[in-house]
Amino acid sequence: MVTLIAGKKGSGKTKDIVKRANDSLGSSKGNMIFIDDDNRAMYDLHHDVRFINLSEFPVKNSCELMGFICGLISNNYDIEKIFIDSIMNTVSMSRDELIEWFTRVEEVAKTYEIEFVVTLNYEIELPESLHRYLN
Repeated sequence: MVTLIAGKKGSGKTKDIVKRANDSLGSSKGNMIFIDDDNRAMYDLHHDVRFINLSEFPVKNSCELMGFICGLISNNYDIEKIFIDSIMNTVSMSRDELIEWFTRVEEVAKTYEIEFVVTLNYEIELPESLHRYLN
């Protein structure tokens, strides 16, 4: 399952995704990972949620991000949820690459039974094909 939290900058998406990660601890049987582009959310997350600051790794585009995520999954078969805050700040990708990335991450989610929750800042119209992921 893939869930998208989208909105304009400053609309509370980070606060929402951090709350969802922390709230998931009680019902989760597997591991959870929170990926961000900086350390701001690290101190708001429960210590049982694995925090990854992606800026510490050489991941710059959508393909590299997908490879990074697949590497995490192949190393830990107990991952239940992956949270990604501000996907467009985390890596650089075009509108078409963003649509393709969501299609690919949905396939990974189904194959490995992992829930993804992703936030997206957008100032223009959200692509129609991403509306099905909105929560």
